[in-house]
Amino acid sequence: MKDFFNRPWVYRVLSLGLAVLLFVYVTNQNLGSTRSSQSPEQTAVANTKETFSENLQVDADLDTYYVTGYPEKVAITIAGSKANVIAAKNTRNFRVYIDVRHLKVGTHTVRIKQTGLNQSLTYVIKPATVKVKIATRADKTFPIQVNYKSSKIADGYLTNTPDITPSTVRVSGAKSEVARVKQVVANLNLSDHTTTNFEQEVLLEALDKNGNTVDVLLTPQTAHVELPVYLPSKKMKLDFEPSSSSDSSKSYSLTSSVNSVTVYAPQSVLDKLGKTLEVDVNVKGISNNTQKTVKVVKPKGVIRTNPSSIAVNIQVIQSNSETSSSFSESSHTTSSSSSSSGDSSTDSSDSDGNSSNDSTTSSSSSSSSVGNSTSPSTSDDSE
Repeated sequence: MKDFFNRPWVYRVLSLGLAVLLFVYVTNQNLGSTRSSQSPEQTAVANTKETFSENLQVDADLDTYYVTGYPEKVAITIAGSKANVIAAKNTRNFRVYIDVRHLKVGTHTVRIKQTGLNQSLTYVIKPATVKVKIATRADKTFPIQVNYKSSKIADGYLTNTPDITPSTVRVSGAKSEVARVKQVVANLNLSDHTTTNFEQEVLLEALDKNGNTVDVLLTPQTAHVELPVYLPSKKMKLDFEPSSSSDSSKSYSLTSSVNSVTVYAPQSVLDKLGKTLEVDVNVKGISNNTQKTVKVVKPKGVIRTNPSSIAVNIQVIQSNSETSSSFSESSHTTSSSSSSSGDSSTDSSDSDGNSSNDSTTSSSSSSSSVGNSTSPSTSDDSE
C-alpha cells in the first residue's frame, strides 16, 4: 500500500480531483448569491401577464346570414416579456374573432381565435368556445310609434302629435324573428303632472303582437322625440271700465292699443267664459289725462293670460251738468248787459227832447243790436 501512495501520478490524480471539487463548490456558491440578490421586480421583467376585455368580432356573410348567441366581449390573458405585453396593451394591434363563413344555417359551437399578437406571447381566451345560431337574414322598415301614459299629463292639459326624428327604423335579424315584429315603439317616461313639452332621446323597442320584445337589430337604436304639451286657449275682447271714482263731475274715456287678450285654461273653463273680458281701471285721484298699466285679473279657473298686464290711456272729461251750468251763467250775464244799455238810450232821448235824425238813427241801431228798438221811436213821434 505504501508503494501505491509513493507513486507520483497518484498525487497528481488526487490534486486534480480536489481542484474539481473546489471549482464546483465555488461556482454553486456564486450562483446562489446572484439569484438571491434579484428583486421580485427584476424577476417580473422577464415574465408578466395582463388580462384585457376585448370585443368579439364575427367573420360571416352578414348580408345573407344573421348570427346570434355569441357574447359581445371576451377576456384574453396575455403572458410574456413585459415590453411585449405593454406594447400589446397600448396598441391593441390584435383582434379576437370567430369565423363562421364556412358554416351553414343552424346551431354551431365555434372556437374563439386571435390574430395579430406577437409570436413570443402566449394567451388564453375565456370562454374558449361559443355556441352560435346562424339564420337567414331579413330586413324590414317600420314607422316609429310613440307610447306614453296619458294619466301623466296634468289635468286640463292636452298633447299634440309628437315629432319623431327619424320617423322610421330598419329592423334586421333572423327571418323568423323579423316576421314576428308588429311595431317599433318609443316609450316616453313622463313625470307626474306634466305641464311642459317633453323632449328626449328615447331607446326604441321592437314588439310582437302580444307586446313582447323581439330579439332583432334596430338601426338606429334611438330616436329624438318631442311631445307638445299645452293648455287650451281662447281670445277674448277687452272692455275697460273705470272704478273707484269719487268725483261725480268727471267722466273718463279709456282706450288701449291692446284690444284683446288670450286666456289659457282647461277646456271646461273656457266653455263657460263669454266673448268679452271686463278690465277694471282704478281712476281714483286722476284729474289729468294719463296712462296707467293695469293688471288683467284672471277669471276663476284660468291658469294665465297673455298679456298679463295692459297699458291704458285715461282721458278726463267734464260732466254735462257742469258744462250746462257754465253756459247758463254766461247767458245771464249777457242779458243783464243788454237791458242796461236799452234803459240808457231811453233816458238820453227824454233829456234831449228835440234830437236830430242822425242821433235817432244811431240810437235805433244800438238798440237793435241788443233787442229793444220801440221806446226811442215812440219818444221821437210824440215830439
